[in-house]
Amino acid sequence: MLRSQHAEATRRAVLTAARSLFGAKGYAQTSVDEIADAARVTKGAVYHHFAGKEALFRAVYDEAEGDVYERVVAAGDPQVPPVDQIVAMVNVYLDAALDQEIRRITLIDGPTVLGHEPDPSAEQRANVEAVRVFIATAIEHGQIADLNPGVLTDLIGGLAWVGALLIARASDPGVTRAELGKALDAMLRGLAPGNGH
Repeated sequence: MLRSQHAEATRRAVLTAARSLFGAKGYAQTSVDEIADAARVTKGAVYHHFAGKEALFRAVYDEAEGDVYERVVAAGDPQVPPVDQIVAMVNVYLDAALDQEIRRITLIDGPTVLGHEPDPSAEQRANVEAVRVFIATAIEHGQIADLNPGVLTDLIGGLAWVGALLIARASDPGVTRAELGKALDAMLRGLAPGNGH
């Protein structure tokens, strides 16, 4: 038991150090040696837990994406209409793009290192499915326009992703975030029943 606790503590230290360094300096400017030093482990310990720098980055990316998803889910207040929940959740996702660590890992280096469509983890697939079910349920209850829930899930996710990319690449992320918020709010509120559907 002690050995597995030590192994998990080492893995966690490596992930924490890597996330901090990748978030501050970027993938290309961060070496495995620096990560090992920051985690206070040997380079061999890093490679014991991760096949290489890219595998370590993938783990950091997945963790950062998971953290953003947790923030997004927490923004969904079941006491308000589904369209309001969707608007709130997209806004939280866009706010996450203002966080330098999240922005650098998931929006700047993520597409470069992992490609524009990295293979989603099982957790990410489950998260997307949970959103699809939420949207499908809202459609069934007449709370969102009667459209294909899979298509809506993909479109809303795509809008949020492109919005976050625009924030990440902007010379003034705060101004871009504010403008995107207004536009996405107007677009998403169009999903309410009675808006021409």
